Amino acid sequence: MTILKEQHETFAQFFTAPTRETLRELLRRNIGETDYLDFKADWPALPKLARHILAFANSGGGALVVGVSQQADGSLVPSGLPSIKDKAQLIPPLSGYLPKPLEYQVLDFAFGASEYEALVGKSFQVLLVEDKPKLLPFLALKEGEGLRTSVVYVRDGTTSTEAGHVQLQVVLNRRIESGYSNQPSLDLDKHLAQLRALDENREANDSWMSRFMRDEQSRFDDTQSDDHKEFVEDAYQAKKQAIWRLLGL
Repeated sequence: MTILKEQHETFAQFFTAPTRETLRELLRRNIGETDYLDFKADWPALPKLARHILAFANSGGGALVVGVSQQADGSLVPSGLPSIKDKAQLIPPLSGYLPKPLEYQVLDFAFGASEYEALVGKSFQVLLVEDKPKLLPFLALKEGEGLRTSVVYVRDGTTSTEAGHVQLQVVLNRRIESGYSNQPSLDLDKHLAQLRALDENREANDSWMSRFMRDEQSRFDDTQSDDHKEFVEDAYQAKKQAIWRLLGL
């Protein structure tokens, strides 16, 4: 498993080698929730769980530890699960929400004995999500409560939320920086034609022809949102970088 950023050392040790010993240390040190680590007392409903997984996948990977309760003061208590959830009942229905290239795994941990007394006799499950920047962004395959297919979810502090413009740019830049594309290579003429098409729709393009086309379009469609304008600008900048790479610049 791989993760994006330098994590808390204890978490990094667990993520790299998820064993009873490294989980014990993670829970004992109680480092709290972060961009890359979340805790739940029990398994969330499938749409909400899918949202967390997508957010981790779009934010550099991470882990969801199930069986840990959060108290009113914000402290975390390793309460354990009443029973281990059968992965055969969890993963198949969950896969309906997630794209196949997204990689995750669910691990079971039971502590019959432990140096950390709070874990004795308790069971936990951990969902690990790997970082795959070449395949970003990951989107939901179907909608559910609190889950939309047209939205990029990211981790923001301790929550899994819809990406804003800046966060979306970070996700797209990570894909670009990976130097990977799952599309067949285009020749330079096609790249330039696509760049011109994007440029004509950019708000920043102040040529008379672009203004004319935007004015004509607005006569029939006044629903163009700020998100659409930002998307066009992001796509234009990404296409420029693709051409630079093609030319070896």
